[in-house]
Amino acid sequence: MTEQATTKPKPPPLKDWREQVENEMKRGGHEKEDVLKIIWLAQDLLSEMGPGQRWVSEQSTYLNSIASEYMRIYITRFGAELPPRPQKETRPEILLYTPGSRKQAVRDVALAITKPGNDVSDEAVLEELKRRGMNIDAANPTATISTILNGFKSQFEKVKGKRGVFRRRE
Repeated sequence: MTEQATTKPKPPPLKDWREQVENEMKRGGHEKEDVLKIIWLAQDLLSEMGPGQRWVSEQSTYLNSIASEYMRIYITRFGAELPPRPQKETRPEILLYTPGSRKQAVRDVALAITKPGNDVSDEAVLEELKRRGMNIDAANPTATISTILNGFKSQFEKVKGKRGVFRRRE
């Protein structure tokens, strides 16, 4: 066999194409040229995604063929249908990467784990978010949570002398 036939295909590099377009949309204005620039960037990025889509498609086709072949082997060898697969108890993680989704989730969790007059820390909110399968996409999640809670002045007040601790007002 040749060396090329024995090497496995490597995945193409992936980028955050969405972020590139969003950054351009924030920078751009609303003139004809700005709108065209965003359209053309989106079209260029779509074509750039082609190799990645083909690679994922090839992987999917390969795995489906392996699963089908081994299901056939199982049925032939053991003379029975496959048993139902045991369910995993995992929840998909929800990534909170937009300011709006972060604010809503942090507020909801902080309100859910406290009663009026109780204190809540940014760390407690972070732990509850993780328990619920949510993850804040930020360099410093506890600081982000503190900033968000500090913004809800009608519902939370900063406890003086305690870092990252807030008291629920209502």
